[in-house]
Amino acid sequence: MRGDSSPPKPAITSPYAPDLERVRAWMQKKIAAALFVEIIGAILALLGRMRDINLELARKIAHMQRRRPPSETLERLQRQLPLPGFEAPKVKTKRGPRSKDREGHPGRGELPSHLRRVERRNEVPADNRRCPVCGSEMQTVCFSGGCEYLDVVPAELIVVQPKDETVRCPHDDTTMSADPAPRIVEDGKLGDTLLVEAVCDKYLEHVPVERQVTRFARAGVDVASQTLGRGVHATIDLLEPIAKQIEECTRGPGVLGTDASAIPILDPEMEAGIRTGAMWVWTNARWVSFLYSPSGDSDSVRCFLKGDLARTVQCDGTSVTSFIERSGGTRPGCWSHGRRRFVEAARAGDRIALEALQLIAPIFGVERESMMAGDCSSARRARRVEKTRPLLDALRIWVDRQLGRAPPKTPLGKALGYLDRQWRRLVLFVEDGNVEATNNRRERELRRLVLGRKNWLFTWGDDGGHRTARILSVIATAISHDVNPRAYLHLVARRIVDGWAQSRLRDLLPDRTLHAHPELFVGDDHELAAVTSGALAAPSETSPRSSASKSRVAGIKMKSPGVCWVAETQHRTPGSFSSERSTILAAE
Repeated sequence: MRGDSSPPKPAITSPYAPDLERVRAWMQKKIAAALFVEIIGAILALLGRMRDINLELARKIAHMQRRRPPSETLERLQRQLPLPGFEAPKVKTKRGPRSKDREGHPGRGELPSHLRRVERRNEVPADNRRCPVCGSEMQTVCFSGGCEYLDVVPAELIVVQPKDETVRCPHDDTTMSADPAPRIVEDGKLGDTLLVEAVCDKYLEHVPVERQVTRFARAGVDVASQTLGRGVHATIDLLEPIAKQIEECTRGPGVLGTDASAIPILDPEMEAGIRTGAMWVWTNARWVSFLYSPSGDSDSVRCFLKGDLARTVQCDGTSVTSFIERSGGTRPGCWSHGRRRFVEAARAGDRIALEALQLIAPIFGVERESMMAGDCSSARRARRVEKTRPLLDALRIWVDRQLGRAPPKTPLGKALGYLDRQWRRLVLFVEDGNVEATNNRRERELRRLVLGRKNWLFTWGDDGGHRTARILSVIATAISHDVNPRAYLHLVARRIVDGWAQSRLRDLLPDRTLHAHPELFVGDDHELAAVTSGALAAPSETSPRSSASKSRVAGIKMKSPGVCWVAETQHRTPGSFSSERSTILAAE
């Protein structure tokens, strides 16, 4: 009764690292015994196993080296996973001929009506103004209209020569002189408008100070980078009270959300000359506040919460914020983080991870339905209870079934482990319509820091980190309120320089500034009344207006010292050609 209980025959050598001497000795032994069939069978088995290993390795290498888009959509991931041993079919899409009338296309949109139109007349050349029949001088009949287009007049560098008036009484020679106009940097070389523009260029357009100085040099103006840098710092310090007011509003009642990213800090005392700090972003409805900390530990989180630890704070699965739960608060999780680990496993060639992605996809589908329907928090909660909870129950059963099968150190095992450990936090959003399904909004807010960090590379010391946090708070909150950030910074800086009362700083925040200056609004026109009345909800993944609002960094509705936008109209008739041109100072 040997059968299946007999021990397996030992392999000749390892297929991963064959020992040729051992194979040679084994073959000589079998040849001496005339066991040629056994030799052939063993060699074929060894070669077959080595072939399978090489095919698997080649497939993994090709998978890792294949260029793929960064998209994490389920459709693209399925296209990136060929069958083992086969290459993914190359799908070539052949475009048909472009329709001339483009059926269904709304046509060319009109240029903004608030831009002032200025004529650009195109006159008939002098050689063509004489009649070819009788030789008489032809007279102008009209200038006909044509197609408008948008143009721009670059900003102009000017030298301001301040002149302070002095008056004298004609009777007793009493004199009175005007006080010098207040400025951000008293007796400085650079004007206030230039400094605010420099701040906007660095933190809105991510143009480093050195690059701005190079741009000035091309215009024939030499400005030292140290001078411009100190002016930028002075402008941010001027806006510090606004940033503190925004921080207080962010810390107010409501659902908080947070995330953090690293920021390089230049420190001469360090051996490498540079160290890494942490930049936290906090959101609460439309308020966005950045907080710098030399280290990303729990003390920086406690510093923002100011002792009010029993809060609802949405974040990722970091252990830094675990003390919030121990203090009586809640920590809703992020489904984007949970899904992303399965994406990594799927890209590594694990097809089981695709099952998880297919189970998670309907959860995001419910959130999309809620967004398109414009649900309030109570309606969103009811929709989640009805549709999302059964999906989560099915996913939980699948996770429990797969946990014992996948090794914990593999990409799939890590994804399953994260979902299992964070499950209690990940399902909290079902019972609270004010909580989002993901932490994506905080990641989007941090993107502004990340894009800037790639350009200006680092900041100087902890003071530079705090300044970066202040100006990012002001800019991000203005954008969140659909306020033109560049025009807003010009307006607020001028009012503070002119002596705005500290007791009225709250009136300078974007929400109240928008009430007084609706021309600063850069959202959809039909939403302006709702915004000024405070009836519009905060931007989030569940808000149908969030994606559009996030993409608007600035608009062209506010007069500000930026550049001139130009709208032009061309006029054509069979006998003449003319144009109209208009300019207006705009915020961008």
